[in-house]
Amino acid sequence: MEQIVVGVDGRGGGDAALMWAAGEARRAGARLVVVHAWEPRARAFAPYARPTGGHGTGEHAEAVLERAVLRARAAYPDVAVTGRTIRGRPEVVLWHEARAAALLVLGSAAHHAGDGRLGAVLLACLRWPPCPVAVIGTPQPTTPQPTARQPVAAGAAAPC
Repeated sequence: MEQIVVGVDGRGGGDAALMWAAGEARRAGARLVVVHAWEPRARAFAPYARPTGGHGTGEHAEAVLERAVLRARAAYPDVAVTGRTIRGRPEVVLWHEARAAALLVLGSAAHHAGDGRLGAVLLACLRWPPCPVAVIGTPQPTTPQPTARQPVAAGAAAPC
C-alpha cells in the first residue's frame, strides 16, 4: 500500500495540510503517515542547555502529534493513519520519512508573513524533494465586508 506523508507542527498551515493529505489518502487508498519533527529549542542557542518544558520538548511534540492523528482519524475513519514523532531537524526528518512515499504534504502560512516568503523547512523540502511535494496554504478567514451606511429617516417633522 502506498503512503502519503504529512508534516505537522501544531499550527494552522500544518492543520490545513493534515486535512488535505487525509482526504488525498482516502481518495488514493493510501496510508497516511503523520510526522512531527522536533528539536530542543535551546539547542540552537545553547547546546549545553536542557529544555525545561513547553515548546521544544518531547512531551510537547507528542501532544502535537496526538492531536493531529486524532483529528485525521475522526475526519477520515476509513483511512489508515499512523503517527511518528522524531527528534531532529524537520527538513531532514521529513526527507527521510518521505523517501518511499507517493507524496509529501506540507503546510504553508506564507500569507501570514505578509510578504509571501516560504519557511526554511518548506524551501528545503522543495529544493531537494524526496518525492512529489504538495504545499497547502492556510485558508484565510473570510471577513464580512462592511456595508455602506445609509441615512435613515425615522419620522420627519413638518417644516415650521
